[in-house]
Amino acid sequence: MVDNTGFSRALTFCVKPFSRLWTLALAHDLNPWVFIAMSVAGYVAQAMVFMPPFQTQEWKLAFLILLRMIALVVPLYIFFKGTRIAAAFNVSVAAMFVFNTTWHVCYYVFA
Repeated sequence: MVDNTGFSRALTFCVKPFSRLWTLALAHDLNPWVFIAMSVAGYVAQAMVFMPPFQTQEWKLAFLILLRMIALVVPLYIFFKGTRIAAAFNVSVAAMFVFNTTWHVCYYVFA
């Protein structure tokens, strides 16, 4: 018996994109848990910026650099571990993160 209630259809609608992304990651020999772990690490580092002990400029700059390093891990993971993925795309994503990081750090330090 198939459950066609509104709740089950809504749940299926919400879960289906994540299921496709999970399948896509596995199709390219990538571990989906790496993406989840990097997202959690990024959210934790971003949340720590707003905690009172970390309100100095030095801590904020350290967290900015940490967030940028976390953001660079995923493209590098895809580039080195992934199979059948366009290398040029991943290099361009990594370069974008490097230039974006440089911009944010320079803007933060010199503004």
